[in-house]
Amino acid sequence: VMDYLEGVPLSRAAEEMARKGISPDSPEAQLFGRKLLRSLTDVFGRCILETGFFHADPHPGNIFVLDDGRIGLIDFGQVKQIGGRARETLSKVMLALDERESDVNPADLEKIGNLALELGVELADDAPAEGPAAVAMWLFDGSVETLPGGYDKGELSPNSPVKALKSFPQDLVLVGRSSILIKGLSNRLQIPWSLSKEWAPTARR
Repeated sequence: VMDYLEGVPLSRAAEEMARKGISPDSPEAQLFGRKLLRSLTDVFGRCILETGFFHADPHPGNIFVLDDGRIGLIDFGQVKQIGGRARETLSKVMLALDERESDVNPADLEKIGNLALELGVELADDAPAEGPAAVAMWLFDGSVETLPGGYDKGELSPNSPVKALKSFPQDLVLVGRSSILIKGLSNRLQIPWSLSKEWAPTARR
């Protein structure tokens, strides 16, 4: 059964706002941006952490902004299931990130890093000890100002923690796509956004 969604794809949202005379820097645009981030965060958080089934091809053409302000997802031709054990460990990562005392506290970094390693993250042999924690923070906490281990936040930087990855668990590759989509959107909207903080209540259930 198919439903017709009345709206525009996210890839054309800026064009639609301009057509309606809404400035990108206006309070109205900021409100829309936060609502968009909240909706995407909620839907992917519930799907990934609660059910384990989620839309595995998230991109601006597959996300619709509906006329009533809600978000609609289309094209479920690629759906992924994340196993129960990986989902449980991923929830623990969210909680460890959310509950950490600071971005440099050694005990917090060790806990986050060990959970990342438990998920199956592997880094290059010469990566600093903080590497696994830096990967988790880079993926799931866009509000971080400075990553541990001397890494840069920029995805394309040669000193990004992503460049230090030797292996990334297959189960989580598509989870990473969802998190990077939301992270990229928050950067574009210039709204600091922490997935771990937003997903922590779901992870605690």
